[in-house]
Amino acid sequence: MTFIFEDLDSTTRDLMLEEFEDDVAHGRVYISARALPGSNTLYFDAQRDAFGSGDADSLSKALASAGVFLKVQSDGKRVNFRDAASALGDGQFVAYYCRAVCRRAIEEGTRVEVYRGQQTATHRAGSDALVGTRVDPATVLDELRVHSLEPNRFSLVGKVNSGLVVRLPKMRSRSNCGVKN
Repeated sequence: MTFIFEDLDSTTRDLMLEEFEDDVAHGRVYISARALPGSNTLYFDAQRDAFGSGDADSLSKALASAGVFLKVQSDGKRVNFRDAASALGDGQFVAYYCRAVCRRAIEEGTRVEVYRGQQTATHRAGSDALVGTRVDPATVLDELRVHSLEPNRFSLVGKVNSGLVVRLPKMRSRSNCGVKN
Protein backbone atom coordinates (compact mmCIF):
# COMPACT_ATOMS: atom_id res chain seq x y z
CA MET A 1 0.00 0.00 0.00
CA THR A 2 1.15 3.47 -0.80
CA PHE A 3 2.66 5.78 1.80
CA ILE A 4 2.35 9.55 1.83
CA PHE A 5 5.76 11.04 2.69
CA GLU A 6 5.04 14.72 3.29
CA ASP A 7 8.68 15.83 3.48
CA LEU A 8 10.13 13.68 0.70
CA ASP A 9 12.18 16.19 -1.29
CA SER A 10 15.77 16.41 -2.49
CA THR A 11 17.04 17.44 0.95
CA THR A 12 15.37 14.47 2.63
CA ARG A 13 16.54 12.12 -0.12
CA ASP A 14 20.15 13.29 0.28
CA LEU A 15 19.97 12.68 4.04
CA MET A 16 18.40 9.25 3.51
CA LEU A 17 21.31 8.31 1.27
CA GLU A 18 23.84 9.66 3.80
CA GLU A 19 22.26 7.60 6.57
CA PHE A 20 22.16 4.52 4.35
CA GLU A 21 25.76 4.80 3.17
CA ASP A 22 26.93 5.23 6.78
CA ASP A 23 25.07 2.04 7.69
CA VAL A 24 26.59 0.20 4.71
CA ALA A 25 30.08 1.34 5.72
CA HIS A 26 29.55 0.16 9.30
CA GLY A 27 27.64 -3.09 8.61
CA ARG A 28 24.36 -1.79 10.06
CA VAL A 29 21.95 -2.41 7.17
CA TYR A 30 19.13 -4.78 8.07
CA ILE A 31 19.28 -8.01 6.07
CA SER A 32 16.12 -10.10 5.93
CA ALA A 33 16.30 -13.71 7.11
CA ARG A 34 14.65 -14.48 3.76
CA ALA A 35 17.51 -12.89 1.80
CA LEU A 36 19.42 -15.01 -0.66
CA PRO A 37 23.10 -15.23 0.32
CA GLY A 38 25.21 -13.03 -1.94
CA SER A 39 22.34 -10.72 -2.88
CA ASN A 40 23.46 -7.69 -0.82
CA THR A 41 24.69 -5.72 -3.84
CA LEU A 42 21.28 -6.01 -5.54
CA TYR A 43 19.52 -5.21 -2.26
CA PHE A 44 21.69 -2.19 -1.52
CA ASP A 45 21.42 -0.85 -5.07
CA ALA A 46 17.61 -1.12 -4.96
CA GLN A 47 17.60 0.96 -1.79
CA ARG A 48 19.95 3.56 -3.25
CA ASP A 49 17.71 3.91 -6.32
CA ALA A 50 14.52 4.24 -4.26
CA PHE A 51 16.03 6.68 -1.77
CA GLY A 52 17.41 8.79 -4.60
CA SER A 53 14.34 8.98 -6.80
CA GLY A 54 11.65 6.49 -5.80
CA ASP A 55 9.45 5.61 -2.87
CA ALA A 56 8.48 2.64 -0.73
CA ASP A 57 6.40 1.16 -3.55
CA SER A 58 9.21 1.37 -6.10
CA LEU A 59 11.61 -0.21 -3.59
CA SER A 60 9.18 -3.06 -2.91
CA LYS A 61 8.70 -3.69 -6.64
CA ALA A 62 12.46 -3.65 -7.24
CA LEU A 63 13.08 -6.09 -4.42
CA ALA A 64 10.33 -8.44 -5.61
CA SER A 65 11.93 -8.73 -9.05
CA ALA A 66 15.63 -8.47 -8.12
CA GLY A 67 16.17 -12.06 -7.04
CA VAL A 68 17.14 -11.21 -3.48
CA PHE A 69 14.89 -13.71 -1.67
CA LEU A 70 15.25 -17.41 -0.97
CA LYS A 71 12.59 -19.64 -2.50
CA VAL A 72 12.04 -21.43 0.80
CA GLN A 73 12.38 -20.08 4.35
CA SER A 74 14.36 -21.91 7.04
CA ASP A 75 11.09 -23.41 8.34
CA GLY A 76 10.36 -24.98 4.93
CA LYS A 77 7.63 -22.55 3.89
CA ARG A 78 7.74 -21.03 0.42
CA VAL A 79 8.58 -17.34 0.33
CA ASN A 80 5.96 -15.09 -1.20
CA PHE A 81 8.32 -12.67 -2.96
CA ARG A 82 5.73 -9.90 -3.26
CA ASP A 83 4.80 -9.97 0.43
CA ALA A 84 8.41 -10.29 1.57
CA ALA A 85 9.47 -7.41 -0.69
CA SER A 86 6.60 -5.23 0.48
CA ALA A 87 7.38 -5.74 4.16
CA LEU A 88 11.11 -5.20 3.66
CA GLY A 89 10.78 -2.31 1.22
CA ASP A 90 8.23 -0.44 3.31
CA GLY A 91 10.21 -0.96 6.50
CA GLN A 92 13.52 0.17 5.05
CA PHE A 93 12.12 3.18 3.22
CA VAL A 94 10.15 4.36 6.25
CA ALA A 95 13.13 3.96 8.58
CA TYR A 96 15.53 5.96 6.41
CA TYR A 97 12.87 8.56 5.61
CA CYS A 98 12.19 9.05 9.34
CA ARG A 99 15.91 9.28 10.06
CA ALA A 100 16.30 11.99 7.41
CA VAL A 101 13.31 13.99 8.66
CA CYS A 102 14.69 13.77 12.21
CA ARG A 103 18.02 15.16 11.02
CA ARG A 104 16.22 18.04 9.32
CA ALA A 105 14.23 18.77 12.47
CA ILE A 106 17.41 18.77 14.57
CA GLU A 107 19.02 21.23 12.14
CA GLU A 108 15.89 23.42 12.30
CA GLY A 109 15.61 23.20 16.09
CA THR A 110 12.11 21.70 16.08
CA ARG A 111 10.36 18.48 17.00
CA VAL A 112 8.90 15.95 14.57
CA GLU A 113 5.20 15.17 14.40
CA VAL A 114 3.84 11.64 14.09
CA TYR A 115 1.21 11.12 11.40
CA ARG A 116 -0.44 8.24 9.59
CA GLY A 117 1.44 7.99 6.32
CA GLN A 118 -0.30 4.82 5.22
CA GLN A 119 -3.83 3.67 5.82
CA THR A 120 -3.98 0.24 7.41
CA ALA A 121 -6.87 -2.21 7.65
CA THR A 122 -6.79 -2.09 11.43
CA HIS A 123 -5.30 0.51 13.72
CA ARG A 124 -3.67 -0.37 17.01
CA ALA A 125 -4.91 1.84 19.85
CA GLY A 126 -1.30 2.64 20.74
CA SER A 127 -0.60 3.82 17.20
CA ASP A 128 -3.72 5.97 17.08
CA ALA A 129 -2.68 7.60 20.35
CA LEU A 130 0.65 8.65 18.78
CA VAL A 131 -0.87 10.44 15.77
CA GLY A 132 -0.41 14.19 16.16
CA THR A 133 2.15 13.95 18.94
CA ARG A 134 5.40 15.85 18.63
CA VAL A 135 8.52 14.02 19.72
CA ASP A 136 12.19 14.79 20.14
CA PRO A 137 13.91 14.07 16.81
CA ALA A 138 17.27 13.26 18.42
CA THR A 139 15.67 10.50 20.50
CA VAL A 140 13.84 9.05 17.50
CA LEU A 141 16.96 9.25 15.33
CA ASP A 142 19.06 7.54 17.98
CA GLU A 143 16.54 4.73 18.44
CA LEU A 144 16.27 4.18 14.67
CA ARG A 145 20.04 3.99 14.37
CA VAL A 146 20.47 1.71 17.40
CA HIS A 147 17.79 -0.68 16.12
CA SER A 148 18.74 -0.62 12.43
CA LEU A 149 19.62 -4.33 12.60
CA GLU A 150 16.52 -5.14 14.68
CA PRO A 151 13.71 -2.95 13.26
CA ASN A 152 11.02 -4.83 15.19
CA ARG A 153 12.42 -3.36 18.40
CA PHE A 154 11.76 0.24 17.31
CA SER A 155 8.56 1.64 18.82
CA LEU A 156 8.83 5.37 19.49
CA VAL A 157 6.59 6.26 16.56
CA GLY A 158 4.61 3.05 16.31
CA LYS A 159 5.34 -0.57 15.68
CA VAL A 160 6.47 -2.03 12.37
CA ASN A 161 3.63 -1.97 9.82
CA SER A 162 1.70 0.63 11.83
CA GLY A 163 1.61 3.03 8.89
CA LEU A 164 3.03 5.80 11.09
CA VAL A 165 5.82 8.13 10.00
CA VAL A 166 7.11 11.53 11.05
CA ARG A 167 7.09 14.94 9.44
CA LEU A 168 8.37 18.39 10.10
CA PRO A 169 5.62 20.23 12.00
CA LYS A 170 3.36 22.31 9.83
CA MET A 171 2.76 25.90 10.86
CA ARG A 172 -0.87 26.30 11.80
CA SER A 173 -2.62 29.44 10.75
CA ARG A 174 -3.57 31.83 13.52
CA SER A 175 -7.28 31.18 12.96
CA ASN A 176 -6.73 27.47 13.54
CA CYS A 177 -4.73 27.92 16.74
CA GLY A 178 -7.20 29.96 18.72
CA VAL A 179 -4.82 32.97 18.66
CA LYS A 180 -6.52 36.30 18.22
CA ASN A 181 -5.04 38.84 15.81
